[in-house]
Amino acid sequence: MNQTAEPNILYQEANPYGSLTAFLEDDGRTVYLYLQAEESPDFAIKSVWVCNRIDAPKTRTDADLRSGLAPFLTEEEVTDPKGQPEFDPKEIHFIWSEEGNGVSLFYKEELIAYLPPWSGIKGFHGYSKFAKADTITAYPLGNTEFGVIPDRINQDRSFWEYRSTKGIWKNIQESRLAYLEYVFGKHDKYWSADGGKYPQLGIVRFAPKNMPGVYVYSTIGMSAQNLPSVELYRKDYENYARVELICAVKVSDEDRSESWVPHQIGEIIRYPWVMSKWFGHGHSIAMSRRDPEALYLSFSSLVIREIGKEEGFPELTDLKSERGNPIKFLALIPVSEEERVFIEEKGAEEFFSLLDSTQSKWIHNPERQSTI
Repeated sequence: MNQTAEPNILYQEANPYGSLTAFLEDDGRTVYLYLQAEESPDFAIKSVWVCNRIDAPKTRTDADLRSGLAPFLTEEEVTDPKGQPEFDPKEIHFIWSEEGNGVSLFYKEELIAYLPPWSGIKGFHGYSKFAKADTITAYPLGNTEFGVIPDRINQDRSFWEYRSTKGIWKNIQESRLAYLEYVFGKHDKYWSADGGKYPQLGIVRFAPKNMPGVYVYSTIGMSAQNLPSVELYRKDYENYARVELICAVKVSDEDRSESWVPHQIGEIIRYPWVMSKWFGHGHSIAMSRRDPEALYLSFSSLVIREIGKEEGFPELTDLKSERGNPIKFLALIPVSEEERVFIEEKGAEEFFSLLDSTQSKWIHNPERQSTI
């Protein structure tokens, strides 16, 4: 059985967010598509069998699986028992999912394999054109031109083509800003928050005239692309995948909110795409910045609260994305360590109910006392 001494990486590419790298590897026996993280320690490497390079054996033994080599598929598991010829690296290209945590492999403009965002769940790996049956490392890809998977990949392709259009960031920026200014009035400060990396992001500040003594800080641009991993937890993920973050704070005469709020938001604004995780109602995030105005509590975490249509929330529920999906505004509520533990044990809704009895639903009061 032919086998190269060292696996050969035929093609390698990082996603547009710079968080995950996909590579196609040929070890002389098999070709596999892999996906690995650059920064997230929780992201386990994912893989999908693409094809055999050797003629498919009739059986696979336990010894084969324990060999330390990528498993081949057997004769009854493949569409063609003959080994596939070597791939020409010049004919390989990838299309990334909008979220950056899935990738499709094209060879000579034909879809060959798909490693989706749900790879790694319950032993599932991905899809290959050369898989005939559901196997240990690949499922059949099926029709490579029509169907759910090709349609999804075409949607990804359209997204990246749209985002590469000249001037599109300015349009995205202006649409979000116009919506926020309709609610809060003209902004008084703006910071670029992407560090020159994709996606383009900003933070904007408002001092609403109808909310004296309050500054409202909001992200700009997070909602221009889906959050990763939402679909692993919600069937209606498209209703929760586009978000912007809001942090509203009461300020004193000696306002020091600018010393920590935009910095804190700036440190988490790229987190979903860097770590392949999502932000949603009830989630909590460790704070790396101290609120200098805190009087009674040491705020150590941010709990996320979706801004709804209920009384007490600003009217931020009807903004749509370029694709027509709803954009959720998520308020960042600083909490103490004791409160964070309470949320973990009792749930966010019980905490919010206690908070609402004495405080604003969404505006941080640095002088508040514990709610529990």
